[in-house]
Amino acid sequence: MIQLNRNDVLFMLTMLQLTPCLSQALQEVSSGGEILDDYADELRDCCTDCLDEVGFDESYELTEAGKKLERLIDTLFIG
Repeated sequence: MIQLNRNDVLFMLTMLQLTPCLSQALQEVSSGGEILDDYADELRDCCTDCLDEVGFDESYELTEAGKKLERLIDTLFIG
């Protein structure tokens, strides 16, 4: 399981296009908690998709959202 804090959860709930199942899983840990590995995999994929869309400016520099998304991708990595 992977530990997520409230700010990470709120960021993902507002930024990512989530399935109802993923949204519910995040809401359940919104006060801080752990997310199941299977959900972490799916969330990482959603973060990667969002990074491609909003993570870089016109000079291909990371935006603030991009920096958060990269950090979340690393956090959600299951090795």
